[in-house]
Amino acid sequence: MHRKLEERFADAEDVVLFHLQTVFEGHASNTVERGPKEARKHGITVPVGYDAHVDGIPLSTFMLRYGTGGTPWSVVIDKFGIVRFSDFTPEDPAILAQLIERLRSR
Repeated sequence: MHRKLEERFADAEDVVLFHLQTVFEGHASNTVERGPKEARKHGITVPVGYDAHVDGIPLSTFMLRYGTGGTPWSVVIDKFGIVRFSDFTPEDPAILAQLIERLRSR
C-alpha cells in the first residue's frame, strides 16, 4: 500500500511521504534500527523516523499528540497543518491517494 503511494507521488513537490515507527509495545524489539530495515525489506524508499515512548508513558509522543490507535496508521496533514485524516491505514491505497489529490487542488 505505501509503495503505491510512493510511486503515485514520487515526482510531486508538494507532497511529503515518510514513515514513523511509533513504539507502544515490544520496546526491546522495536528499536530505532528495526524500522528502516523493515521498510527496505518491503521496498519502501521514503524516510523512516522513530518515535519511542517517554519513560513512564506507554505510548509514543506522536501517538499521544495525534490520538493514533495502532498500526498500520496513517495521518494526512494538509499544507496549513490541519490533520485531514488520522485512522487505520486503508487497505486500498486509492482512498488516501484521492484525499491527497483533493488537498493538493485547494
